[in-house]
Amino acid sequence: MTIKCVLFDLDGTLLDTSYDFAYALKLTCEDYGQPVLHYQDIRSTVSKGGLAMTQLAFPEIEGDALEERRQKFLAHYLDNINNHTQIFPGLQAGIQALADKNIPWGIVTNKPTHLTDELLKNYSFVTMPKTIICGDTLKVRKPNPAPMLLAAQQCGIKPEECLYIGDHPRDIEAGINAKMKTGAAMYGFLPEEATEKDWPADYFFHTPYEVSQFIKSL
Repeated sequence: MTIKCVLFDLDGTLLDTSYDFAYALKLTCEDYGQPVLHYQDIRSTVSKGGLAMTQLAFPEIEGDALEERRQKFLAHYLDNINNHTQIFPGLQAGIQALADKNIPWGIVTNKPTHLTDELLKNYSFVTMPKTIICGDTLKVRKPNPAPMLLAAQQCGIKPEECLYIGDHPRDIEAGINAKMKTGAAMYGFLPEEATEKDWPADYFFHTPYEVSQFIKSL
C-alpha cells in the first residue's frame, strides 16, 4: 500500500528529549531531598509521561503530594526544555527526503500544547510539519484514533495512506485504531527488555537511520 504521509510521535521518536527530562527530574529530587535516579531508568520511562516519571522518583508518594511534585517537575522541565534536546541523529535525512518527495509529514503527541510549542519554536526543519496534534488539542488522546484522524485530515491524506511512527505501544495502538500503517521506533525510550514480539507494528526501525532509509524508498 502506498504511503503518502508520515506522522511522528515527538518524544523518543522525532526528538531525543531524555536529557532535559532527566535534568528536570534531578532538580525535583533535590528539591525534596530524594536520591537522584540513574539516567537510563528515566530514559525508559519518558514516553510514559510526566506522571510516570514523577512516580518513578517518588514511589511512596501519592495523591496531592505526588501532584505537587509532578507540577514542580514540569516547571523545571519547562525552564530547561531545550538545553540538550535534539532531533535524533540520522532523521534529518528522512525529513529532507520527505521534502524532496513532496510528502507531507506531521507530529501527533500526547505532550501538552504549551510544552510542545515551547520545544518546537527552537527547531527549523527542512520542511515544517503540516500538522501538530498535541495531547490537549482534542478531548481525547492516543491511543484514541481521533488525534490521528485529525492529523491525516489536516495533511489532506487518507488515514490508510499514512504511516505513524512511535516508541510506545500506545502509539502503535493509536495508529492501528486509525487504520494507519505503523512503525515501531525501537531506538526510542523503551525498556531494555522490549522486543519486536511486544509490538503489533507493520515496520520496525532499530535506528533513526533506518527510518530515513525507509522514507527514501517510498
